[in-house]
Amino acid sequence: MLPNQTASQTNQATTNSENISEAVWQFMTSVKTIHKRDGSEQMFEPHKLAHSIKQALEASGIKSGKISEKIAGQVVTRLTHRFNGHSVPSFADVREVINVTLIDNNLIHVAKKYLNYRAAVQTEGRGEVYGHGIIVERRFTTPDVHPFDQIEWETRDAVISGTKGEVVFEQKGVEVPKTWTQTATNIVVSKYFYGTIGKDDREYSVKQLVSRVAKTISNWGRKDGYFATKEDAQVFEDELHYILVNQMAAFNSPVWFNVGTSRPQQCSACFINSVEDDMRSILNLCVTEGMLFKGGSGTGTNLSKLRSKQEFLGGSNGKASGPVSFMKGLDAFAGVIKSGGKTRRATKMVILDIDHPDINDFIQCKVEEEKKAWVLMDAGYDGSMDGSAYSSVYFQKS
Repeated sequence: MLPNQTASQTNQATTNSENISEAVWQFMTSVKTIHKRDGSEQMFEPHKLAHSIKQALEASGIKSGKISEKIAGQVVTRLTHRFNGHSVPSFADVREVINVTLIDNNLIHVAKKYLNYRAAVQTEGRGEVYGHGIIVERRFTTPDVHPFDQIEWETRDAVISGTKGEVVFEQKGVEVPKTWTQTATNIVVSKYFYGTIGKDDREYSVKQLVSRVAKTISNWGRKDGYFATKEDAQVFEDELHYILVNQMAAFNSPVWFNVGTSRPQQCSACFINSVEDDMRSILNLCVTEGMLFKGGSGTGTNLSKLRSKQEFLGGSNGKASGPVSFMKGLDAFAGVIKSGGKTRRATKMVILDIDHPDINDFIQCKVEEEKKAWVLMDAGYDGSMDGSAYSSVYFQKS
């Protein structure tokens, strides 16, 4: 204590000193700058981070400002703890922390939206890059002649009838190559044309479909430096148009569903997912598979990490449900979610290791459910693919 200083004054001075020290410490350990892709640094702006998180939440149907503020706060805290004022994070570091935080808050579908949002922003901001890519030679096309002008076109109606003769799909006046069969026309128009029938965004020509995919992929290549020159990029785009419209090759369904649309650019036909032996992981798997099914992809999962139905739960005398039991719920989601929003149901693969205690139940599960379906059909229930007999039993998608 200084001369002529009271005890209360001393305590106040100590408190102010502690507050100043805490403020200084927070400033010293906070993230102040961020590494750009070119190696330079720019100011770290938390409000931009919060905005991108809010955009991803809203795109996923979550419009609560409190949730976005909570996630943004957690991200900033984690960045502070991780870098501690001694190193500078990169954009990739920040994205990683955001995704881990979203997943830890059981928002896996939002994490996916965020990645797609950031990828779209980066793609829009990039220019075309040439000089280190591939050289493409013309094989099927002619310079200054569009591949669509090399074939004959005609207008048809695409109509699909059900097993009882009822019309289940119809779009009139669609433009297709003259050489295409009616079956090819029906499949492409009903499953792969983008938009809602009767609305302005609905595709009405195979030219629109093929160009949507071919131009989008070609533009990705231009911006990512895949081509040696601008001319090589144009050759690639022309050749891809020709190959697709002449049915020399075809992409998988998710490509036709998503590429070049406002949907997430999900292109893979199948995703292999993992699961751990805890409830959160199992329920997160439900969300992950559901969002992948929505985008038109199939999934595969090995459930061998889940404990047997013969094993006890921690801290109780109750027994676990077992992997086959959880398969019922996962199978139900796959049965009701339409791939890419179209008529087909999701595709799902499930694996159980041969040495798992529940392997016999796993092997027999489809057999037993098939017997139930037969009984229902004998009783007069519809036995077609989407009929009431098979929709009433388990494991039809596993």
